[in-house]
Amino acid sequence: MGDADDAVQEEAWEHLYKRILEVLAPFGVEDHFGKADYLLVDDNYGWTRHTIEIHRLRMLDPALVKQLRVLLHDLADWEIVISVDIAGTEDKWPPMGLIIRNHEVIDGLQRDLLPEEFRSIKFEGSRPGTAFD
Repeated sequence: MGDADDAVQEEAWEHLYKRILEVLAPFGVEDHFGKADYLLVDDNYGWTRHTIEIHRLRMLDPALVKQLRVLLHDLADWEIVISVDIAGTEDKWPPMGLIIRNHEVIDGLQRDLLPEEFRSIKFEGSRPGTAFD
């Protein structure tokens, strides 16, 4: 990427970062040390992606996912990754989560590992993840 492309990416990244924070705030509390509900990663690696690490399963809320997807309505190249990062499950659960895009939600949750109340959760516009996602 050239300097102009970098500047465009940085501006879009910052704008979307702020909007994601606004959407997340009513759903929980952020903490950078995993002691609250979630962490919105604040490092920009130059990708067209934001990552949210959730530390409480209640953050797997279909209403939250729907609102995050709305943010991507005009951003076809961007995605928001929700990574399940629950303390104490590191050795028990493989990496899993959701990839939110403007036209779909890729559901990579391994429901057989989740507590019963989260196994039947559904996300509007979702499809199961594949080895290519």
